[in-house]
This record gives sequence, C-alpha cells and structure tokens, in this order.
Amino acid sequence: MAKLTDLPAELVISIIHYVFDANQASLRQQITPLTGHHYLDHTQINCAGEPKPRPHEERIRLFAKAYKVPQVYREQVSWPKGLPSNPLLPLALVNRTFRQCAQELLFKNVDLHNTRIANVFLKSLTACDYGLSSQRRKRFNHPTRLSQYVRSLQFTWGDSRLPGKSSATLFCKILQSCPLLENIDISNKFLLTCKESILEALASKPFIKEFVLSHDTNRTSLTFQWPPAEIVSRLFSHWNLLETVELSALSGCPHESNPSTQPAPNSIPVLNCAIRTMILVNHELDELTVSNLLKSCGESMRTLHITGPHTHLNPEAFGRVLQDSTCPNLECLIVHDTGRWEHWKNPIIDSDLDGPFTVPGLLDTVFDSPIALRKLKTLSFDGEKMATNRLLARLPKSLVKLSMENSRIAASALIKALTINSGHNDGLLPNLTCLSVYDPRKWSSKDEKAVQEVVELRGGCAHIYCDHKLFASPSPSNVAF
Repeated sequence: MAKLTDLPAELVISIIHYVFDANQASLRQQITPLTGHHYLDHTQINCAGEPKPRPHEERIRLFAKAYKVPQVYREQVSWPKGLPSNPLLPLALVNRTFRQCAQELLFKNVDLHNTRIANVFLKSLTACDYGLSSQRRKRFNHPTRLSQYVRSLQFTWGDSRLPGKSSATLFCKILQSCPLLENIDISNKFLLTCKESILEALASKPFIKEFVLSHDTNRTSLTFQWPPAEIVSRLFSHWNLLETVELSALSGCPHESNPSTQPAPNSIPVLNCAIRTMILVNHELDELTVSNLLKSCGESMRTLHITGPHTHLNPEAFGRVLQDSTCPNLECLIVHDTGRWEHWKNPIIDSDLDGPFTVPGLLDTVFDSPIALRKLKTLSFDGEKMATNRLLARLPKSLVKLSMENSRIAASALIKALTINSGHNDGLLPNLTCLSVYDPRKWSSKDEKAVQEVVELRGGCAHIYCDHKLFASPSPSNVAF
C-alpha cells in the first residue's frame, strides 16, 4: 500500500491546489456582489470559467467568523479548536514534501494586515535554509528558498494613527527580501521623511507587473502623499514589465482646496513599459495631471477605469480628458460617477432629472468625436447625468459589451439601436453581444422583457437588474448545441 511519503512532488502539488482552490472558491461565492456579466469585459463574457482574480484579490480572508463551541475529543488532537481557516497550514504538517509544496503556495501571495504578521513573515524570509550557513548566504548574497516563492504582497496594516519610522523600515526590509516580487498592493501610510527609502526600495524591484496604491484620504503634511509625477518618474520608469496600475484616492493638491493657486504639476515622461490597464478611483487630480498621467502610457493602454467629475475636475474638463488624452487603441472604458456634480454650475447639472433630458450627457459629448475611442469594445458607466439617448447613435460599431447603471437611456431607444433590419443595415451596434443594465430609470417589466428579447434575437445575452429582480438570458457560452 502506498504511503503519503511515497507520493511524488507533482502529485502532492495537485492535491494541495485542489484543497486550497476549493476553499477559496467557496469563500469567493460569499462575497460576489452580482451574478451575470455585469462586471465582465468583452474578453471575459464567452469564457467557460470564472475570470481569474487579480493578485491582490486572489486570496480571500474572512475577518468575522461565527462562534463555534469547541468539540470535546476523547484523545489528544493537534487542533482542539478546529482546523485553521487556511487549509495550507495543516497540509504543511503531513511530511517534508507536503510542507515544501504548501509553503510555496502559502508564500506566493501574502496579505500583511498587521505588523505582527509582517514581522513574523520577515523573520521567515530571512531565516537560514537548512544546510546553508548564515555567513555563506550573506557572502554570496543568496536569497532564501522561501523568499524566492514570493510573487505578490499586500501591505494593509495601516491605521488611523500617525505612522512611525519603524513602519517604513519594516516595509523596506520585506521588499529587500523578496527578489522575484511581481505584484504589490500598498494601503499603508508612511512619514514624509521616509519618502526616499520607500521609493528606492520599490524602484529596486525590476519584475513588478501590477501596482496597486490605496491612498488614505485623511492626509496630513507629515505623511508621504505619492505625487503622480514622482510615481511615474521614480517608479514606473524602472518597471519595464509593468502592465496594470491602480491608484486610489490620489491627490495632486493635498493641502489646498483651490487648485488654481497651486503650481502646475511637473511634466510626466512617456514610459518605456507597456501599461495595458490603468485604474484611477476616487482621485482628486486636476485636468492637466490626469491628462499627463494617461498620456505617459503611450499607445499601450487597452483598459481605463476612471471616476469623475469631482472637486478639481469639472464635467467639461473630465470630458476633454476622455476625448483627447485616452489611447486611440483603448478597448475597455469604465466610467463611474463620483456624485459631486453639485460643485459645478452647468446645464447638465441643473437639468431636471424627472423631466426630459434636453442637454447632452457627458459621454454624449465624448463620443461625438469622429476619432476618439473608435476601437472601443467594452463600455461601462453609471450615473444619471452620464448619458442620454443620443449616446447610442454615437457609440463605435466595434462595441461588443455595454453595461449601464442608474442610466436615463430609455428602453425604446435601446431597442431601436439594437434592432437589425434585414436587407437594410446591421443597426447602430452590429457587434454588440452582451448588454447589462442595473437599476434603469422608469423601465417597466414590459420594457425589460422587450430589451431582453431583442438582444436574444441577435444571438447575444442580456442581464437586467431592476427592483431586486434579475432578468437574464443565457450567455452564448452556456447555450447547449
């Protein structure tokens, strides 16, 4: 009879992935907000399986757990309070092969959500490998076995208190101990005096592919504010493999409510790396800074997720950014309304939402350009003032996926745009195969069914979320032939 110690490493790895992936899939089902294709782009709607999560969203960790009464065992057991939530821990105790394979998966993607865990993690990374002396490792600058497993890190131990220098020191030491790091997520605050060491430690990681910065909105003059120009020139210019960037709550004017009194931001250089995805969420950047940031990516960008308008970016300026500063090869555009239209006096702002929308929406104006966003395949937007019925006639014919939230576009206008008249033309949107509408304004049940039917006649799928009810047609990938 074969024993666990007889299993080859390849089979052990398969067993560990089977157990761990099943656990993660179960946890992910508990936090998925919407079903259907609402949050998918044109590259994902026909995939047989679920889209692969991004590195910082790959590991699901539940913070709150239901209280369980400890079981009473007749004999002594290793885990009297039940198995740990992470299935990799008990698997690591089976034997040496299981331990090494489990450690590889465990250290590949790590969330450092408090300084205690961060210190233990650093100690594990720098501990001497079995059979290799500390002096020999230092002499040849040889990284430890565990440190070579690390590919993704999330620094999420920030709190409301002003950080000390020890936080930055710990951050830098961990980075120095991870030579093959590819993905990094930072939500920590750092003292301004630690700026240089932070930037130098980050710039020294040549294999970075994804950079996520979740900036704290509670800014003070003592903390490092991550200026966009320095992020690009000091970091992105060193990361030739960089593909995805997410910057949240970024500010170009952290201490001044009136951006007009601030000096113009430094010029942001065009990068050598091929950034394909940029996400700017809840930022407080002005028009010039956002424009320079987008243009720094050259023509490599394919996906842009951006919020606006806001305090420092009025609707007209936001429209100009989308129209003039986006990559001509952009394929996916996601625009979210920040709800700050009230800061600006404009016909769009002051129009009566309950009456007819007689002025163009923001996206109506953006897509009125004959050259901007002509290769777009996915458009997702939310907000009552983002678009009117005019938008449908101005969208590029290349569009494959359209998602709308809280939109004022009428069902009748949508049906007209999607109807294909045989012998005449292919309609306004000939390539649209997936439509997702969340909380449309003034749509009746009859409207919802009519929209769904016209999409199905095209061989596509429709997903309509209204009044907590889901009306959805099967996606092409789920239809049995």
